[in-house]
Amino acid sequence: MFDITYLGRRCFRFIRRYPRTWTIVGFLLILSVGIRLGQTVQFSKITDYFRSFVDRERTDVTKSVAQGITHRQILDKGVLTNILSVSPDAVDIRPYRALSAGIGTESLVSLARRHKALAAINGGFFEMVGTLRGESVGALKIDGEWVSEPEQGRAVIGFRTVDGKIEAYIDRIALQQELVLPSGETLPIDGMNRNRGRDELVIYRPHFHVVTLTMPDGVEVVVRNGAVTGIRNGKGSSRIPADGYVLSASGKKRTDLLAHISEGDAVQIREMVIPERVGDSNLWASFVHIIGGGPLLLRDGTSVPTEAYEREGFDRAFHSFWHPRTAIGKKADGTVLFVTITAAEAGVRRGVMLPRLAELFLEWGATDALNLDGGNSSMLVIRDEVVSVKVKEKDAARAKSADKPELKKVGAERSTKTGRGNRRIRPMPRQQGRAIADALLIFSRF
Repeated sequence: MFDITYLGRRCFRFIRRYPRTWTIVGFLLILSVGIRLGQTVQFSKITDYFRSFVDRERTDVTKSVAQGITHRQILDKGVLTNILSVSPDAVDIRPYRALSAGIGTESLVSLARRHKALAAINGGFFEMVGTLRGESVGALKIDGEWVSEPEQGRAVIGFRTVDGKIEAYIDRIALQQELVLPSGETLPIDGMNRNRGRDELVIYRPHFHVVTLTMPDGVEVVVRNGAVTGIRNGKGSSRIPADGYVLSASGKKRTDLLAHISEGDAVQIREMVIPERVGDSNLWASFVHIIGGGPLLLRDGTSVPTEAYEREGFDRAFHSFWHPRTAIGKKADGTVLFVTITAAEAGVRRGVMLPRLAELFLEWGATDALNLDGGNSSMLVIRDEVVSVKVKEKDAARAKSADKPELKKVGAERSTKTGRGNRRIRPMPRQQGRAIADALLIFSRF
């Protein structure tokens, strides 16, 4: 029988009896690990990380961006805090999907430029790998239509315009959707525009993709103008009609759907938002734009305890470590605060703990606040310029020198390096961070 205690003792005796041999083996092992790490790890980032802690520069600058919009930037010991303060009657706020599609990613700068936004901040969480890379994970509602269902019980922020002013509300919500069959019976819908799981009924709308990207182990019902026009049993990747949607079911839901539906039947989708605050369902139904994140940081001027973070599915390593953060809050007068806290230098991963972020929102006068996607996604863009990193003088000089003809030639030669055949390598500039799935864009009314 394998005995770990016995094995440990034998190893310890071996080290004591043959110290030189053990030293040589240990040295070779460390050397091989070092060589392997040297091939994959950018050690310059490690030195940049520790150097940022001793950066003594401290600044606190507030500038007017446009009427009703101010930008405050605080640099302290290598950490850069950006606060974009927006008056509710001065702007329009709208979420956008990357590439104007249900999947795929795009840089925040590109997204802001395409839609000619004054400012932009990255949005919620998303799938980072696989066929559905870029699919939003969490609530996303744009122009009154759901793109992605809420992660049940996680916090979201909703926007609507009332009497010419933006109103923002923050709460935890769940979404109940069901398919109403011709018989009057209902089938619960488990999700939308995402990977279909076992025993699930998922709805795919036109903004997701051309086809459903599903496997042929279920049934797919094509609905156009409220009527069933096709039932594809045992087939996947059905084409999504522009004037309808596709219902895709597997397992038990597949059996139920086939038993209760036929071509030509009239069907409809019924939905209800269930917020944590009792009695607010009709209020949340009126929001044309909703974007999810989590966890909830502030509610009615009070910090939310870390136990509540974990009930939303965020563990201690997420909320009690110094990650780069993106967050959004609102004041009692309706002012909306868009916040990023990142390292001042591109490529360095520094930030703030979530309990401390909640305290900062209180200091800035917020009553409610919500964390959004952070890490390498954290970014704030104002007038097509990334302000969530500090452009150093040497970087600015290097960018300016790129206009020189002789340097352009060198850059052109470098860009001809290829990977995997003839595909050109076009690395994203460091200051642009990770490509994202969705974002909140701010448009000035003046």
